[in-house]
Amino acid sequence: MPRRYVFWTVAALAVAAAAIHAWMLRWTCDDAFISFRYAQHFVDGHGLVFNLDPKEAPVEGYTNFSWTMWLALGSMLGFGHEGLTTWSMFWGVVCHAGTVLLLAMMAWRVSNGRAVVPIAACAYAAVHHASSLAPAGLETALFVLLGTVMLRFAMSMRCVREAWLMGFVGVICAMTRPDGALFVGMGGLFVLYDAIKRRAPRMLIAYAAPFVLVFVPYLLWRYSYYGYWVPNTAFAKSASEPFVSQGWAYVSGFLACYYALIPAVIPLVWFACRKPDLLAPVDPSLGRRPWLVVLAFTVPYVGFVIWVGGDFMFGRFLLPVLPALLFAWDLACQRWRPVWLQPTLASALVVGLSLRAEPKDLGNFLNPVSDTRHMAVSQFPSSEYTWEQAFKICGDYLQNLCDGLDVRIAIAGSHANLAYRSRVPVAVEVAGGLTDAYIARLPTKHRLKPGHGKPRDPEYLEGRGVHFHMEPNYLTEDKWRTVTLLAHHQDLPDFIVPLPCQLVTWDRELMRELRERDPSIKVDDFEEFLDTYIADLPKKQKPEVQKDLAKFRRYYFNHNKDPDRLGKIEAFLR
Repeated sequence: MPRRYVFWTVAALAVAAAAIHAWMLRWTCDDAFISFRYAQHFVDGHGLVFNLDPKEAPVEGYTNFSWTMWLALGSMLGFGHEGLTTWSMFWGVVCHAGTVLLLAMMAWRVSNGRAVVPIAACAYAAVHHASSLAPAGLETALFVLLGTVMLRFAMSMRCVREAWLMGFVGVICAMTRPDGALFVGMGGLFVLYDAIKRRAPRMLIAYAAPFVLVFVPYLLWRYSYYGYWVPNTAFAKSASEPFVSQGWAYVSGFLACYYALIPAVIPLVWFACRKPDLLAPVDPSLGRRPWLVVLAFTVPYVGFVIWVGGDFMFGRFLLPVLPALLFAWDLACQRWRPVWLQPTLASALVVGLSLRAEPKDLGNFLNPVSDTRHMAVSQFPSSEYTWEQAFKICGDYLQNLCDGLDVRIAIAGSHANLAYRSRVPVAVEVAGGLTDAYIARLPTKHRLKPGHGKPRDPEYLEGRGVHFHMEPNYLTEDKWRTVTLLAHHQDLPDFIVPLPCQLVTWDRELMRELRERDPSIKVDDFEEFLDTYIADLPKKQKPEVQKDLAKFRRYYFNHNKDPDRLGKIEAFLR
């Protein structure tokens, strides 16, 4: 059988395997719901905002503008609300499979049609976390695909048109994630080299033109709309402060899991330092440039990941460099001529990457790094359903409970899906301040993981008029704050999800309406509590009452007219 048929049969199988595997692992990450909420509000005519609070200036709580716009397109095409999860899953899988296909095309091109199997394509299709993060609703798979497209262009720049295309892809890449600027910068160096070597300044102009015509206006719009040159998430994750120790642990943990990746460093360094093949002037893939491109697209980015501390999601920040690192084996087989070596290497990589050695406790969200899919699909206690299904029930329940009411909640971590599904007008993200400018700029209290660790500020939340804090450990010393919502769904009458949370403020009219809508809400009536408290005033000490009154004002009296009860407490303190 001709090599062409063998190669493209294997490539098609790799693409199909990647797509099927990713679709089988489909789920929706909690952080994706942040982009979902921005996209839905944009389509609904509110602008690119997370909250519908007229007193709050727009906050750029996403780092994936192009992906958010793609989600908005899906919503406009009829994939609104719950349909956005399907839309995001589908395109994540398409981008993931597209990366595998692109790697195969690159392998065929550099081999001049002599390759037997696409090594990097097969290997990348076998990376579990690449498949599991592709349908998670995030921009991850799109970003990896765009970075790989830029890698392909940088390998060999043939004309001005390709320089323009690479610049256009670079714009989308940088608008998909800010760290895409690293790929843009590295790619620009090779365009600059070609422009100088060929005495063709038009190549450099063509590469820069999309940035001048598209990216600069985008930056100016972003600054005028949000008031900052960088996304709010940069402050939330303390990106300006190095977190090298955690970043090194992040990278080393990933390489320990996917140990089969490590040998790729050997040919990469060897051929980058070695003299080019004698046929390099005829076939650029035999020269030093492809190896320098791979180094440029891996080393600086890994250094960036180490500097910022990685990510709380295992492997997500390292996926963009995997296609380049794995492609080193396709390049090496250009210099190592034995035909049997290609299927041998491809098989060894597929087996080695499939037999990964995951770190312990990846399912524990309290760890600095965790596998969020593992937690999402794990079984909810005492039921046959998963945590992801439980959160969906809670979100849909809140939507029905709060429909038409100005309910404000505080969320952290996994609660982003509650903010999206409940459609409450205001949701304050408190773990890192991803969508809140004030919290994002607070000094980090316990920096255990990127994007988390901001201190809780009760007075700020009370000033924002927040009603429910979805963290059940918020101010637990105040027993009168505890509330438990019994979430249920009409299609699953036997599955009731207790949703414990804390009250930040007590709105008399709102609480009355909520309890009428759902009498099963478990909460102590604060006005009855106050009556009992006032009756017991003679038994209390004034310093204790004065301290309690300060809390009561922020919790109740500042939001409700109740001069009678307030007057009795103040009279006691005189």
